Amino acid sequence: MRSTGPALDRTALAPIEVLHHRGPDSVTTWVSPCGTVGLAQTRLAVVGVANGAQPVYDESRTVHAVVNGEFYGYREQRRELAARGHTFRTDTDSEIAVHLYEEDPDGFVGRLHGEFAFVLWDSRRRTLLAVRDRFGIKPLYYTWIDGRLVLASEIKALLSAGAARRWDAESFHDYLHACFAPDRTLFDGIFQIPPGSLLRADDEGVRVQQYWDLDYPLAEAAESLQTAGPESVERIGEEIRAAVRTRLVADVPIGFQLSGGIDSSSVVGAAAGHAALRTFTVSFPGSPLDESGTAARTATMLGAEHHEVLLDPGLRAEAAAEAVIAGEMLQENDHGTARLLLAGAISAAGLRVALAGEGGDELFCGYGHLRTDAALSSPQRLAEARKSWARLAAGPAPATLTGALDRLGFVPGWLIDRSMTTGMPSAPLLSPAFRQRFAGRDALAGLAEAAGDQLSGRAPLHQSLYLFFKTWFCNYILAAERLDMARSVEVRLPLLDDRLFEQAKRLPPAELAAEPAKRILREAMRDRLTDEVYRTAKRPFFAPPPGDARKAAARLAQHVGDGALDGVPFFEPAAVRAFLQRVEAGRGPVSAVQDRLTHLVNSVAVLHDTYLART
Repeated sequence: MRSTGPALDRTALAPIEVLHHRGPDSVTTWVSPCGTVGLAQTRLAVVGVANGAQPVYDESRTVHAVVNGEFYGYREQRRELAARGHTFRTDTDSEIAVHLYEEDPDGFVGRLHGEFAFVLWDSRRRTLLAVRDRFGIKPLYYTWIDGRLVLASEIKALLSAGAARRWDAESFHDYLHACFAPDRTLFDGIFQIPPGSLLRADDEGVRVQQYWDLDYPLAEAAESLQTAGPESVERIGEEIRAAVRTRLVADVPIGFQLSGGIDSSSVVGAAAGHAALRTFTVSFPGSPLDESGTAARTATMLGAEHHEVLLDPGLRAEAAAEAVIAGEMLQENDHGTARLLLAGAISAAGLRVALAGEGGDELFCGYGHLRTDAALSSPQRLAEARKSWARLAAGPAPATLTGALDRLGFVPGWLIDRSMTTGMPSAPLLSPAFRQRFAGRDALAGLAEAAGDQLSGRAPLHQSLYLFFKTWFCNYILAAERLDMARSVEVRLPLLDDRLFEQAKRLPPAELAAEPAKRILREAMRDRLTDEVYRTAKRPFFAPPPGDARKAAARLAQHVGDGALDGVPFFEPAAVRAFLQRVEAGRGPVSAVQDRLTHLVNSVAVLHDTYLART
């Protein structure tokens, strides 16, 4: 949208070509007659394949929109809108947005369900809206370039359009200790529209407004629920099956990402009988982290056509760098590399849509640290834990941890994990100037202040989850989305359905703390799971370090010595190189922390060289 300067023409929309991987089927551009607004889209044709060119518009052609992602339940909404006199030009789900807007410009977003980001221009009201879905599954970034507000699905398009190429050192600090806030990025001056929010630009200015929040119940209400009985378990199962069914609606075939865990197995199981099953699993042969055998047995039970994708050691380093570039995010494990290769295999099989299981651990407390937080609903457990936290507060501890203790009266388990695995181990690699600049900074202070009522009076589990969803999780799923879309694959996440979330958030924290992990999910999907998956303990999906990890560290040390970190405002190159040389000289397997820090350094070097070192 133009704020100042000359009228737009189509050449201003040329950076859309950088996003061709997100939509290889067509590229369309449109500029408003007054030259105020330009809209562009690269299209991945999934629904309304034959006639879905965008922007979509209303009958009067005064409301135009470009949409990324999917609106679920759109067929019923189309019928209702048509019955009320609206006419449709396409067969897509996208078109419902402009007609719902016609009826209720202020409240229409609440009637949209799915995984979406879209920009809408109303020429009569001279109003531009840019909207992200409730959980932030689809990306939407913005910045100002020469007085113009510019938005895009990926940061690389904004950089191509002329955005400043600078690190946001504050965001990097926050990333190490928790993760940066949902409106920030690693790039200075480039912002996200937060999940569940919209940006409104009109003659009064530009502002970001929230239309939805997690809104966990107050602690008294949560603790009054002692057990999740059969009816509650059945409701959860019904919502999962409904969420999966709505995500099977497409005019193209659909695949499934499948690991050995209960989440993706539940998604594939819920789809059985409703779609042809084609499943894809990453294999790490010889590693205890390999889940391919379990996944294959699940696929066999459900009658799926199954595919295994090998993380080729010979291509691993090259793929890891490509994952960083595509994800526009720091990688701390080859999990991202595996995700990119998995998306490539799905695409190579002729598929452009897949379902996956992200969200189950957050909704049903799959992680050990979340069950620890859930157990704090017990006054006795909370009192016992506070004794150890008192020692934490008395000693030298990161301000993010002590800030959480002061603010919440406890320290969320994921924050402790983050400090132990990343924040504290990375400190010796940082420059003295950087450490001094951010000494005493609490990475969550701003978010916690903005959250206001959403933290007050909530159970410890819900306070922990709220902060986790708003920082680490929403940025993780964004990086995953870009890896999938780098191979032109749209991945849908049924376990992050807002209606399912409304049921799951009312589950009793005390019961979520119990073993086995995710008992309620296990019971809700019992008839769709193998005995093996039903009984197996939760394991995080992580890729094992490569067999040549020490040689890789040596190569990276040489790269750093050659100036790969020159101009990076937070690392001390000599300290980084010394660390990598210690990794190279070590014996036995590389530790998880060493692997994490090596990936972190490599990611910074790749991002800097690709996006920030250019003049």
